[in-house]
Amino acid sequence: MELTRKQKATKYFFYCLMIIAADLLQNTPGLFPQIFGARCLLLIPIAIILTIGEDAFVGTLLGLFAGLLWDLTGAVHLGFNCIFIAVICFLSCAFVNFIARDTLITNIFSSAIAIALYCLLYWLFFIIIKGVDGGEMTLFSFYIPCTVYTIAVTPLLWLIIRPIKMKLNHETKHDF
Repeated sequence: MELTRKQKATKYFFYCLMIIAADLLQNTPGLFPQIFGARCLLLIPIAIILTIGEDAFVGTLLGLFAGLLWDLTGAVHLGFNCIFIAVICFLSCAFVNFIARDTLITNIFSSAIAIALYCLLYWLFFIIIKGVDGGEMTLFSFYIPCTVYTIAVTPLLWLIIRPIKMKLNHETKHDF
């Protein structure tokens, strides 16, 4: 069933609210638990889960919005999150629209690759290349734990977001 303009506007309004809430949870100290200093990078899996199943253009714009919010909280990496999340959301949308189906496994697979790639690229570009003292060990002491923590939280995020997406898309559950 095709959504009306009002239904689409409502859906994307709530998607943006969820991205804003994720940004606040992720970037406000003390709102989301840290485990042994590892932070959960909520914006990556939430942006991917929300955009999978959407049109690639809309998914890219939602990823761009999520990355822009993240970039606004940091002064070091201006534009990196914006570009990275937009590209990852585009690739995830294209993957689901042309190759795979929107399932839990697909969402976890896409999110896990994106999270691992994000942490690796961020570590390379902003720690190693800049020559931060002791930066080599931050991969093991911070970035890998953040990756594992975020991937572990991704199925829970999917379980929370999936019913909301179905309700906003006016889908009914089919048991086959």
